[in-house]
Amino acid sequence: MTDVVHPALHASIRLRRPAFGGFLFDAGVLLLWAAGCAIPFYFKRSQLLVGFDGGYMRDLAQRQFDWHIPLFSTSLDFFQGQGDVFFPVNFTLFPAFIAASRFGNEFTAPIIIYVIVLAEISLAILFFARCLGASRVVSVGAAVATGLTMFPFGNPTLIYGILSLSPGAGSTIAAALAIGGAYVAFGYTDLATDIPLAAVILALFLWSILASATSCILSAPFFLLCGISGILAARDTAERWRKIGLVLAVLMMLVATGPALYMAGLVVETAATAFPLELMNDRATFMFASILFHWHSHGPAGPILMCLAIAGALVSIFDQKHRTIRIFAITLLTYLGSRLTFAVLTILFDFWRGPSPLYFEFFVVPLYAIFAALFLARSLEFVLSVLGRKSPSAGTLTLVLAATGLTCATAMALATRQSDYGFNFPPKPTAFTELIAQQTALAPGAQFRGRTANMVGRTIDRKIAWPDLHVRDRALSREIGNEMRVVGLHAFGIPSLFEYVPTITPAYYAMTSRLLARPDDSQMRSVSVLRHINSRILAMFGVRFVITDAPVTEAVTLRATMPVQAATLFLYEIERPNLGDYSPTIVVQPTTATEAVRQLANADFDPSHQIIAAFTGDDDQFVPASNARITFEGASLRVQADSTGRSILLLPLEFSRCLQITSSESGDPAIFRADLLETGVIFSKRLDMYLAVRTGPFLLNPGCRLRDYFDVTALEVGKVPVSAGAASSEQ
Repeated sequence: MTDVVHPALHASIRLRRPAFGGFLFDAGVLLLWAAGCAIPFYFKRSQLLVGFDGGYMRDLAQRQFDWHIPLFSTSLDFFQGQGDVFFPVNFTLFPAFIAASRFGNEFTAPIIIYVIVLAEISLAILFFARCLGASRVVSVGAAVATGLTMFPFGNPTLIYGILSLSPGAGSTIAAALAIGGAYVAFGYTDLATDIPLAAVILALFLWSILASATSCILSAPFFLLCGISGILAARDTAERWRKIGLVLAVLMMLVATGPALYMAGLVVETAATAFPLELMNDRATFMFASILFHWHSHGPAGPILMCLAIAGALVSIFDQKHRTIRIFAITLLTYLGSRLTFAVLTILFDFWRGPSPLYFEFFVVPLYAIFAALFLARSLEFVLSVLGRKSPSAGTLTLVLAATGLTCATAMALATRQSDYGFNFPPKPTAFTELIAQQTALAPGAQFRGRTANMVGRTIDRKIAWPDLHVRDRALSREIGNEMRVVGLHAFGIPSLFEYVPTITPAYYAMTSRLLARPDDSQMRSVSVLRHINSRILAMFGVRFVITDAPVTEAVTLRATMPVQAATLFLYEIERPNLGDYSPTIVVQPTTATEAVRQLANADFDPSHQIIAAFTGDDDQFVPASNARITFEGASLRVQADSTGRSILLLPLEFSRCLQITSSESGDPAIFRADLLETGVIFSKRLDMYLAVRTGPFLLNPGCRLRDYFDVTALEVGKVPVSAGAASSEQ
C-alpha cells in the first residue's frame, strides 16, 4: 500500500490499521519537547494559572490536598457559599497536581503542572492521530501546533486561554483523545488486542468521571463524533459490531453503576435549570461561539487553524483510498456545521444558559490541528514534487518540528512574559484579612466561628452584573494585592459566602438573589451579585463579617476602614451570627418556596427561634439546645450540642440528600431541609455526630442530587418571584 504524499513526509492515511513504526521515537521527542518547555513556562510564570480563575483553581487544589478528600466521593467545601456541597473536580486525581503537591513549591508548582499537562496532551494527540492513520510527521506536527496555540506561550495564549486559567482541562482533553484513539483501533484484529484497548477506554472513562464530571459533559460531542466516525469507518461488519457492542457496554455500565444518575443530577440541580430566563447570558456572542471568530479578540491563530482544518477535511473527503480519515473529515465538517448553527441560534434567540458553545470546542481543537497539519503536509509535498526536491527522513522532520516548536514557544514567552490580568497569587494580607483571620480562620480541628461576605459594589448607583464586580476586584487586587472575595479570603483560612461554581443550586440562588441582592441586578449561572445587606439573613447564613464600599446603617459594628482608590472599604461585624448554635423551637410549615422566602423576608421572622421545615412539630415540644458548636474537619464537620429534651439545630450548611451522618455517638440525630436552603438537625439529650457529603458516580449514592432536584421542584423553587424578598429592608 502506497502513501498518497511524498514517502518521507508520510502525510497520508493508510486504508486499514495504521502502522505504528517510530511511535516510541516520536513519543520520546514529544516528551523532550514538553520538558524543554519548562524554559518558556519559567518566563511565563506570572501567566500560569492566571487571573481570578487560575487563583481559584490553585485554591481548590491546595485545600483538597490539605484536607485529604475522599477519592471516590465529592468533598464538602465549607469555604464557599453555604458550605457548597457539590464541586465535582477532584484535583488529587490529576497527575500534574499530584506531582506539583509533592515536588513543587509556590515558585515551581505551576511550571511542573504545565509541563506534565503539555506532555499528556502531546502524547494523546500522537496516539489519536496515529490511530486515525496519520503519519509520524502529521501527528507530531499536530501535537506541537496544539501546544503552541492552547498553552500560555502567547498573550497569554494564541487562542482562548482556557489552559492559562485551568490547566486541568488539558488533562481531561488528553484523556478524551486517548479514549477516542483506542476506540478507533478497537475491533480491528483479535481479542488479545481488543481487551487492553477496552481496558484503556474503561479506565480513562472512570478517571474522567471521578476527576472532573463537568468536563465529561463538555467532551460528549467529541465522543459522539469519534463514536459515529469509528463505526462508519469500520472495515467490515465484524469490526463494526464490536465497536457497537463496546459502546453499548459502556453505556450500560454508566447507567448500572451510577454515573448517568450522577451527571444528570449535575446538570439539572442548578440555578440555570430552575431560572433559565432570568439569568444573564453575557456569552451570547460570536466570540463565545467558536475560535473561528477570534481574529479581533484573540488574534489570527484560531481562525487560521480552523480554516486550515476545514481545508484539510475538504481535501480528505475526496480521498477515496483512505477511509478512516475520510470518514472523520465528513463527521468533523458535519459537527462544525451543527455546532455553529446551534451557536448562532443561541445568539439570535438567547435561550441557552448552559456552558458556552466555545467550551465544547476545546476538545476538538487537536482534531483541527491534525487536519491542518495534514493539509500543510500535502501542500508541502506537492511543492517538493514540483521542485523535484527530496525531503529529509520522517525522524529528522519530527525532531525539526519539536525544536521549532520549542524555539517559537520561547520566543513568544519572552515577548509576552508580563501579565496584565491583575489578580495576585498568592494574595497579600491586608488589615481586613488579618483581623478576620484572627477571629474566624479555619483549619482542620478548628471550631467554626463565622464566614465573611464581600458586598463591594454598593457604591455603583445603577444596575450591575458580575463583570462590573470583576473589574472592581481586579482593580483592588492590583492596588492592594488582594481581591478579598474568594482566594483573597480562603488563602488565610477565611470561609466566604460567595460561591463560584457552575452547579449553584436552585435553593441557594433563590435565597441569595431574593434576600441579599438588589432586584434589578443581573445574575449569572455560576456567580452571584450580592449588594443588599440584611444582617438578620446574613447572620442566619453564618456570616460574621461584611466587607463593603458603602456605610451600613443597620445595627452592625464597624471594625475597620481601608482607603482605596476612589473609595473607602468598610469592615463590619454582625452581632450573634449562626455558628451552628441557632436552636429554634417554633416550626413554620410552608407549602411553597415562595412562601418560605416571604416568611424569611419578614423582619419579624427570627431564625434563631423560628424554623421553616416540612414537618409541623405538633407532636414534639422542642427545647433550646446548649453548648452547640461545629468543628471543621476538612472533608467533614463535627456537630455537638446538649439538650434537656428534644431539640433542633439550624446549621449554616447547605442541605442536600448527599449529606450523610457518618457517625454518631448519641442523640439519635436526623437531618432535614430547613429554611429552604440550610440543614436542620433534630436530636435528643446529647448530640455528637459527623456530617459529610457521600456521593460519587459509582454506586455511592449517585442519585442524591436528582432527589434534591425533585425536592425543590416540588416546592416550586423556580417560581419564586423577585418580589418575594421585598419585605426585607434595603441598605
